[in-house]
Amino acid sequence: MTADLVRRLEQGFENLVEALDGQDPDLIIKAASDIQPLIAEMKKTGVWYENSDLQNRFLILSKRIEAARFRVNKLTNLNQQRAINLSHALGSGVFPTYGKRR
Repeated sequence: MTADLVRRLEQGFENLVEALDGQDPDLIIKAASDIQPLIAEMKKTGVWYENSDLQNRFLILSKRIEAARFRVNKLTNLNQQRAINLSHALGSGVFPTYGKRR
């Protein structure tokens, strides 16, 4: 089960990075929603403590996670810049911003 969970996490983050590269919102949402239950399962079972091989696989997986995080930030910045440019083009004096939901 543990090896299968790690394999599914690896594939899930690979799918997420590909979806982010393709900039397809539906695929991004699907890939992210596919990962969420896997992470919950991993937290519940504590699989990362089992052995050094799994810890090494998670270290490699962390690079895919970082790649996904970078792409999310890049797309967020691009969308924010597009919104600002659109606001300029429409002559608005108010510029849209993104922030954390409360």
